[in-house]
Amino acid sequence: MNKQMWNLYKESDRGKKCIEMFNPEIENTYDGIKAILDFSEKWEGKISVNGWLDLNFLFGANLPTCGLLPEDGNWTREKFKHLIEEYQLIDATEDENGEIRFYNDARSMILPKNKYRQKATFIPPLSFFLFYSYTFFKPLLLPTHFDVIQHNCDALGIELPPIPRSKDYKAYLMYYYDICSVWNDFQKENGLTDAECCACIYDYATLLQESHENKELPKPTNVWITGASDGDFIFLDSLGKEKEGNDTHIWACNERTRRGDIIVIYCTSPRSYIHSIWRANSEGIFNPFDYYHCRTTICDGILTPHISFKNLKTDSYFAEVPIVRKNLQGINGIELSATDYSELLRMIQEKGGDTELYPKLFDGKSMDFGEINLEKDVEEKILIPMLKLLGYSEENWTRQLSQKAGRGLKAIPDFVFFPKGERHFASAPMVIEAKLDMSLISEQQNAFSQCLSYARMLRSSVMGICDKERLILYQVDKSGIANRNTPLFEEHWLSIYGDAEVGAKLNQLIGKEVIAKM
Repeated sequence: MNKQMWNLYKESDRGKKCIEMFNPEIENTYDGIKAILDFSEKWEGKISVNGWLDLNFLFGANLPTCGLLPEDGNWTREKFKHLIEEYQLIDATEDENGEIRFYNDARSMILPKNKYRQKATFIPPLSFFLFYSYTFFKPLLLPTHFDVIQHNCDALGIELPPIPRSKDYKAYLMYYYDICSVWNDFQKENGLTDAECCACIYDYATLLQESHENKELPKPTNVWITGASDGDFIFLDSLGKEKEGNDTHIWACNERTRRGDIIVIYCTSPRSYIHSIWRANSEGIFNPFDYYHCRTTICDGILTPHISFKNLKTDSYFAEVPIVRKNLQGINGIELSATDYSELLRMIQEKGGDTELYPKLFDGKSMDFGEINLEKDVEEKILIPMLKLLGYSEENWTRQLSQKAGRGLKAIPDFVFFPKGERHFASAPMVIEAKLDMSLISEQQNAFSQCLSYARMLRSSVMGICDKERLILYQVDKSGIANRNTPLFEEHWLSIYGDAEVGAKLNQLIGKEVIAKM
């Protein structure tokens, strides 16, 4: 961390205000929670402060009486595991004398101890109770915007643990403990107080990142249909009308959603019609502490003529589409084929809509890379042939380079270009990490973090991650910051190989002569 910049922030009015806001040693924790929630609304939108305060009260009422909190205040991973496995929340009230009284009727059980999926969504409010009680824990904000936390940690050089990939929801609960462990290491390394650490992660880090608003969206490669219910109608109905705030919204999605993808929104009962077509303004954001783990941000909505469920059911084409045959049950994040989307535009045109207004689906070129079953196949059959087309020879890169990292540990990037230095290569202008399949957003997130750590180690200016479907490049600035949501280049291999303009653009970015001069 740049200590000079941090000290300037710390002495600024903004820094002082934010550090004071995160002070855990305040008399009225309710005021502290409210202030922090008001602060986080710039990402999350309007938050039900009273709901969070009610949960803080319930944690304060239930947990101290269950014998699950360490009397000495010292936490271990095993103690936290025991807490999350055993605690439950029973509704309670406080009488005029300050005594806590628990309800004992059939509806008093708010959260049984074995409901781990729900418990994972309770981590953010639980984190407030723990933050104000124990120095080890930090507040976990932004349950639907975990990507903001990832970006901020990237900017600070904090390497978060890989997001668990498990159907055991206890793993997501434990992930909070592991995040706090990493944050505490960062705090100790930089000599920060608890309040300073939180202000650094949630506010100072945002100042280190350039604004990437209004960036051009990449061409869409997939089409998804997802549902909207009563709580979404106010936002949807504001489409096309003058209103305050931005025209984006968090939406449940398939975790294979890519930035630029087409999102068709269907309003469920009582409306039962297709309402509008949008674009995904972010990857599917995997949120470990959200009940619906994967969400995206939608933007650029365009109203459609109302196409009702009855219209779909009686249409000669859509009557045979599987999701329609299932009466649109389980609609969130269902993929539509290119033909499905073409037929939907046909129905829009039949109802008087102008199909030229709606986004067009990217049409990939036909190409056969052969059997791609292993990570090595991606390297040998897809990546290396493209590198040679860009002017590289095998002497220009090093594969599986062992690099000193930490106390004798070895980091091994897949491809290191033009490495310099006689011993434990000191620098390289570009690194690329190859994976077999990054269709799951969590896999892409982990690949990004892994590659960024290599890029920082080698002081690279460009880093890339790829799999059997696509290549993604990121600019890395001198501070070691790369923005996950704003790649320098992202295209399918089919487009790279098959479209001369795309290939030329890639050559301008990472052609041999370009990288060799860095």
